[in-house]
Amino acid sequence: MRKILIIGAGKSSISLIDYLVEHAEAEKWEITVADMTRELALQKTKGRAHTQAASIDMKNDETRRALIRTFDIVISMLPAVYHSIIAQDCLELGKNLVTPSYISLTMKEMDDAVKSKGLIFMNEMGLDPGIDHMSAMQIIDKLKSEGKEIVSFRSHCGGLVAPESDDNAWHYKFSWNPRNVVLAGQGDGGIRWKEDGEILEIGYPDLFSNTSMIGLTGQGMYDSYPNRDSLKYIAEYGLEPAKTVYRGTLRVPSFCEAWDCLVQLGLTSPTGNCFFTAKDEAIEQLDLSERPEILFMLEEIGVFDQKNFPLHVPPADSLQKLLEDKWKMRPTDKDLVVMVHEINYKDGDAIKHIQSSLYLTGRDSEHTAMALTVGLPLAIVTKLILNNQITELGVIMPKHKEIYEPVMKELEKYGVKFKEVYN
Repeated sequence: MRKILIIGAGKSSISLIDYLVEHAEAEKWEITVADMTRELALQKTKGRAHTQAASIDMKNDETRRALIRTFDIVISMLPAVYHSIIAQDCLELGKNLVTPSYISLTMKEMDDAVKSKGLIFMNEMGLDPGIDHMSAMQIIDKLKSEGKEIVSFRSHCGGLVAPESDDNAWHYKFSWNPRNVVLAGQGDGGIRWKEDGEILEIGYPDLFSNTSMIGLTGQGMYDSYPNRDSLKYIAEYGLEPAKTVYRGTLRVPSFCEAWDCLVQLGLTSPTGNCFFTAKDEAIEQLDLSERPEILFMLEEIGVFDQKNFPLHVPPADSLQKLLEDKWKMRPTDKDLVVMVHEINYKDGDAIKHIQSSLYLTGRDSEHTAMALTVGLPLAIVTKLILNNQITELGVIMPKHKEIYEPVMKELEKYGVKFKEVYN
């Protein structure tokens, strides 16, 4: 039996676990899910055949490594800050590793050592990053094989609430880690992209006021705000000749305008004390008298109720607690994943356009579209690694054909299928 360890049993783990359990007998797998307590892990394994639940103490190096040592492959579903700890353990113990998170500098520096041990540390293997890379590379590689030159590449992704479950003015509910939503755009690295041959860079305070509106064929309009550093994907995707390379996050119109107000009020800061701003002061500071819709959105979540923002608590902590209550999905609520690639390319003397889009609705608040699109790629690539079907070694992302082709093909069986419109 081959042994798989999943560390972390959060929102996005259910589809990963379901897939592995579904294939466990045929593939001869034993699956262990570990979380802070065994009870948390058991909520996802549900006592099913070929599964075990365990606890893990991330602060205890000895017991953590003792657990990892007994497995063939590790899938880390922990917050990104913990991946380097797990990666170091896997490197020392000679274990393959899979994560859904961006490749950090610490992880990247392990590349030579990972290769020398003949290991695979597969990162960026969820939805965004993950399916975005694979679906984009399918188109990019196909166009290049036909001798086409890509002149513009714009990619957008958003985890939203399905229209039938949309009952608040923000048109948003949490289908993934709320902390990541509150701190979006903050952290290491700049916010940069390439537009018509010019490198553009902005700071976090200007992020949500630098949006663009896109139309998804047959599905309406969305706002897109820049997603981290798009420039690093120019080389990764082989888009050096392109004049525009942009990756963005999707929200419904008005969300970004209202979120920008939270940023300007200092309510997304993860450090320091909260300085409460009264409604009248905010109206004057943000010119909300001319924006009644935005004022209503802020009122709806309780921004002007001082008890929601204790003075000695970091503002982002208070905001997260507030929004977790306001934007919690009810058991029957459904989420929505939207991804769209917009690509312009030269075909002879003509410039042609492709819009490739994914519009996927979840089943309920547990079996979400977000969990499906994060968990399934992780599960499928784990199968490929265990069956020795990936030859690329080191710290990698799924931009290679030997990875994206079988993963995308199998995702279609689960309804994760892109629609392409050419004009």
